[in-house]
Amino acid sequence: MTAVVAEGVRPGWRRPAPLVIRILRMEIRHSTFVWGLPLLVVLFIYDPFRTATAYPDLWPLRATVVLNKFWPDCVPFAAGFAAWAGSREGRRRVFDLLATTARPAWTRQLCSFGGTLAWVLAVFLAGVAAVYVKTATTATWGGPPVWPVLVGAVALTAVCALAFTLGALFPGRFIAPIVAVGIMVVVLEAFRVSVTMSGGPIGVLSPDGGVPPNDSGIFYPVAPDVSIVQVIFFAGATLGAIGLLGLSPRTGGVGWRGALAAASAGGARLRTVATAIFAVGVALAGVGFGLAGTAKGAVISGTEIPFLHGSADRPIPYTPVCGGSASFPVCLHPAYQGYLGQTVKSFDLVMSELVGLPGAPVRAVEVADRALPAVVFGQGGDGVVVGTPPVYEFMMDNALALIPDPVLFADSFEQDVAHAVIVGPIGRMITVPGVGPEFQANPGDPAQQAVLNGLLKAIGSQPFPASGPGRQQAQIVTAAARFAALTATTRHAWLVANLAALKAGHVTLAQVP
Repeated sequence: MTAVVAEGVRPGWRRPAPLVIRILRMEIRHSTFVWGLPLLVVLFIYDPFRTATAYPDLWPLRATVVLNKFWPDCVPFAAGFAAWAGSREGRRRVFDLLATTARPAWTRQLCSFGGTLAWVLAVFLAGVAAVYVKTATTATWGGPPVWPVLVGAVALTAVCALAFTLGALFPGRFIAPIVAVGIMVVVLEAFRVSVTMSGGPIGVLSPDGGVPPNDSGIFYPVAPDVSIVQVIFFAGATLGAIGLLGLSPRTGGVGWRGALAAASAGGARLRTVATAIFAVGVALAGVGFGLAGTAKGAVISGTEIPFLHGSADRPIPYTPVCGGSASFPVCLHPAYQGYLGQTVKSFDLVMSELVGLPGAPVRAVEVADRALPAVVFGQGGDGVVVGTPPVYEFMMDNALALIPDPVLFADSFEQDVAHAVIVGPIGRMITVPGVGPEFQANPGDPAQQAVLNGLLKAIGSQPFPASGPGRQQAQIVTAAARFAALTATTRHAWLVANLAALKAGHVTLAQVP
């Protein structure tokens, strides 16, 4: 039999993709952004990725590098290459040649913009994926935060749209570096305002900000208020820049007068769309800026937007993970499970010296930083001994630095517990007229300082600085060395017999063995 072929249809023929899709593919294939990839990859490995892997294995903390490190690294590349792509037609002076094309100039330019944006977002998302995959291999609780990724993607889109429009409006050889440097200066200034908390809406709208405490998002969820406002603002900025691109006569548009005209041959619908997009963008940016102006500080969420603030202040339920001995258990939030062994070990030596003494804690429990009294933050410690029977309640924020140090990690716990048992409260908060609350330390009397520092020295921990007149400080250091030289059994027996008198201030330096 002979196959019947429909007239006008060739065997194996496929319907071609729409013209816009084909142009977009071509723009992606020929984008100049690929020339910046090697440098951006090196920058990513050296800065965001290395920083994230050095942080503790906590999802909320490591996710901060997405906006605090990687996003600002991407900004100059996105702005420079987008401005270069936007200035292409003006730089090459091909407006007259392209005026005869079937598609409007705005459509053609949006394809060029899309080609650069596709590379920018692909690189950004690939970097985020690398950080998140690495974190997933070590984190013990929680999951990847989505808001930093969404804010970063929308903000980079806004940067590309603004830079592309500026390149199209002011084409030239030097427009790309000028726009890249200019936008980067704005980003750095917004970061400065955000960190110093001195700029109202500008600081709130800056994606790049300070690093939060390492227990942020652990005991309480991170409120999405600021992220929502940032997405609204940058989405508005993107639409505003795209609308301006379609309206400006310098980029092939019909101009402001034409945009407001009632009719024009073949362009009324395009003008209406461009005007609507521009108007919506300006409105969204205005709403975002206005909401950012209502931001206020909050104890739990850090910064909240009253209109958007929901139930983020409710604690996240969890089951603690515990270790240690039956006589002194140590319990942590499951997010810190990887540090449980190190935490238990930090208490071993100091508790071997203090076990059985009046006021010595019977267990240690991690709590949220806001659950601790103000004196803990005043003296820069990690926790406080409270309750009956005594319990050492502590936070991991100060103990576990952004770059964890095992020595400092152990010292802080040992100092807190030893001071609480031998001296008493670390200090108190007092109100200074005209200044406000201030921390007043309680170093203890000379004998208490000598015993405390001697015990810390004996277990290899960092002693407290001796306080008092110069001669007395030397005597305290001498007595502390003498007490540290005793055997652990002798030190413990002396504390059992004399701790009550020592805490009451009835022991002199000369009586310290």
